[in-house]
Amino acid sequence: MSSPAATAQIPEARPTRSPWAVLAVLCVGLFMILLDGTIVNIAIPHIQKHFDTSFSNIEWVMNAYILSFAVLLVTLGRFADLWGRRKLFAAGMVLFTLGSLACGLAPGIYWLIAFRVLQGIGGAAMMPSTLSIIAAVFPAGKRGAAMGVWGGVSGLATAIGPTLGGVIVQYVTWPTAGDSWRWIFLVNIPIGVVGVIMALRIVPESKNPTAVQTLDLPGVGLISASLFCLTFALVEGQKNGWTSAAILGLCAAAAAAFGLFYWREHFVRQPLIDFSLFRNLNFAAGNVTGLLLSAAMMGAFFMIPIFLQSVLGFSAIKAGLVMAPMSVVIIFAAPAAGMLSDRLGSKWIVAAGMFVLALGLAWMAGLVPGVDAISPSTTPMSLLVPFLVSGIGIGLAVAPVTSAVMATAPRDRVGNASGVLSTTRQIGSLMGIAILGAVLQNRITANITAGIQTVQGIPEAVKQKIIAGAGEAGMGMGVPKGGADMPAVAKAMMEALFKGWFTDAVATTFLVAVALAAVGGLCAFLLRDHSKPADADGIEAAGTADPAEAAVVRAGDA
Repeated sequence: MSSPAATAQIPEARPTRSPWAVLAVLCVGLFMILLDGTIVNIAIPHIQKHFDTSFSNIEWVMNAYILSFAVLLVTLGRFADLWGRRKLFAAGMVLFTLGSLACGLAPGIYWLIAFRVLQGIGGAAMMPSTLSIIAAVFPAGKRGAAMGVWGGVSGLATAIGPTLGGVIVQYVTWPTAGDSWRWIFLVNIPIGVVGVIMALRIVPESKNPTAVQTLDLPGVGLISASLFCLTFALVEGQKNGWTSAAILGLCAAAAAAFGLFYWREHFVRQPLIDFSLFRNLNFAAGNVTGLLLSAAMMGAFFMIPIFLQSVLGFSAIKAGLVMAPMSVVIIFAAPAAGMLSDRLGSKWIVAAGMFVLALGLAWMAGLVPGVDAISPSTTPMSLLVPFLVSGIGIGLAVAPVTSAVMATAPRDRVGNASGVLSTTRQIGSLMGIAILGAVLQNRITANITAGIQTVQGIPEAVKQKIIAGAGEAGMGMGVPKGGADMPAVAKAMMEALFKGWFTDAVATTFLVAVALAAVGGLCAFLLRDHSKPADADGIEAAGTADPAEAAVVRAGDA
């Protein structure tokens, strides 16, 4: 991505068509990327049932996309400056569309995971290009309005994802009802085809080769290896044993790769992550807070649809509608909090948001006095208040933490600072899903192991087989493989017991999410209060600074 100084030196690329038409095309791509982040969650139980696969494999359906997106976001943004932003945007949309087609036709779970990586690469190519093109085609006086539309589309895509996913999974039953989940990917194809044609016809080319001297590809490889090893250890730890040589070796490899990455970044001309920025307490605290916010938010978003459909038995569309109020609240709370932070500073708003999010999650975990934890008999109305509270908390924290970080970024390093925050948020999302997923698997196995011993009338040999199969079957709410030959009445009883054990495991994961949000709230107290007049050294005061450089951090919420 271009630096502000370089951007100021190069004439802006003015389109022959209206810049608002260009913005419309860019928003098509943006909508696809962000919609894919929430629409898939609602189909997770259906994907697992279709492929009859383990919970760890289902986690990889989400994590493969986020991992590839996170590690390539900054590098591909710089490559767009060098090669051409329209070219990379169109190429990214082509790759994303082909990845969507491949996902929709995937013959097996491992193919689906691999094709999700293609989607992530395509998304990483598109996202920074949208922001840089907006900065190139809009004059300074209209960029704020354009970014407002960009932000509105971001919120809309996030909000309607669960509901749209529910409608697709529920009603698009061709060729069979069991294949309905495929259409959450296939729906991208006509949008992508139209988007590519429009991009090539309407969007002007722009580039800024003076902003890029090097592409740190070895750095990308090292951080990718580190994150992959750590994620793999978290996802597969329950299956392989947390103290097994394989898991411990992966953790050691993750640490070693990150150490090499940290060392390398001090010697390259344009580091992928400029660690010297973290010497500023405000920047460091803001990034840690953003990471914890994404971890708590995305980890919970991953668990909630599973609980609603697998335990409460909601249809996909009902689950989407039950979750919709949370997303709608975020749409209204986020811009209000952003404007408020310009006047009052970010510290107290971010801290309040993180603690309000913790309160909403604690409500579902049963930590609020007088409120019961989630259970197999939980009703949609009883979830409304904690969902609204959680949405308010997320909305309060998202925009102000961005402002707090960018307020202290030096003018000549705004682009790198925004890229670091965006990458940090994506890593937070990745770790949130992996950590909460690991806790869920561990508690399911522990609950089944302890609970099955209290059930009378089941032979000990069958109990041991059920325990052995618990890791795979607990997610599916069915009797594990060891109990497949049980009588129908016994199976029904065991299924009811499994729902209770699974619910207890989900409640435990919410406790972890509460802890993540609460620690984030404490980190927010380290932020420096700021308002627009005080940002003399930050992006707000940088008259020639590219607002797209700062706005790119919102990609971390995808």
